[in-house]
Amino acid sequence: MAQVRQGALGFQRELSAVLLEHTEIKVYSVNPFALDERRWAKDRFGGDIVYFLNDAACQACDRLGLNLQFLAEISDDELPRRRTLVVGKPERGVVPR
Repeated sequence: MAQVRQGALGFQRELSAVLLEHTEIKVYSVNPFALDERRWAKDRFGGDIVYFLNDAACQACDRLGLNLQFLAEISDDELPRRRTLVVGKPERGVVPR
């Protein structure tokens, strides 16, 4: 938790640095205001802070030699609806009128 508060998670810094070359990298966390989804993530994965890495992010971690311990593999359909992008470039969407 101290690392999270200080913003010092090494994998975030290293993955963020490779975004210029690999824009498809995405790492999400549950939106802090989505209490039900935070509870689901804690119950399912056993932690208060849970990160969801897409395939490109997992491959980049392997290339960088980051020794992350993955707890599970889930489908895109299982991702929390309300999530926050932690590492990655935001999707460019249509601006509502």
